[in-house]
Amino acid sequence: METTRKPRSISLIYWFVKVTFWIYVTASVIAMFLVVAILLFGMEDLQLHVGTPVKINVVEQGTLDVNLSEKLAEVKLVGLTGDVHFVNTPIEIGRIYAVFIFIIVLLFLYIFIIIKRFITNVYNGIYFDFNNISLLKRISYALIIIWLFLVFFGFFQYYFLIINMNFETVEFTANVQTYPVILLFALFIWVLSHIFMKGCELQEENKLTV
Repeated sequence: METTRKPRSISLIYWFVKVTFWIYVTASVIAMFLVVAILLFGMEDLQLHVGTPVKINVVEQGTLDVNLSEKLAEVKLVGLTGDVHFVNTPIEIGRIYAVFIFIIVLLFLYIFIIIKRFITNVYNGIYFDFNNISLLKRISYALIIIWLFLVFFGFFQYYFLIINMNFETVEFTANVQTYPVILLFALFIWVLSHIFMKGCELQEENKLTV
């Protein structure tokens, strides 16, 4: 019996997803141990390094000297992205970020599991199948939940931490990141699920007409 050869692109995607999945699982286990340690024991001398949910402006002005004219141009650094390094992290803040990491790790693990199942179906030649449609919809819904959670946590960071930080030469903007790319990708996956649904309906119609 002749077996159909799988396209090389699908095989590459299948093995890439499989390897990436287990790498993420390993990293997730390590992250969970760290989260449990922070939640239960607090971890003294914890130094957190987290991204800011808003842009940063440097109040201090500088000069531009490129020898183009006798007058120096005054410049300011605005709209910068950066991280906050907590040298001596309070236990409460450490636990807040531990809970955030815990939720995000679990949500992305769920998405990885669904993607792995979907790619496995495609690798096995199962394309237009109602189970695949369900998997795609679940991915899109999980991405929307991640988007909502990131937006919520971004505003939480801003009002709980950022506005209470004081620097002499740095100021924070009020434009909290809303990660629109995640939402657009979720909507794309949702639309893709409906395309697969149409393919399933056509496939069923073809079976009935044979």
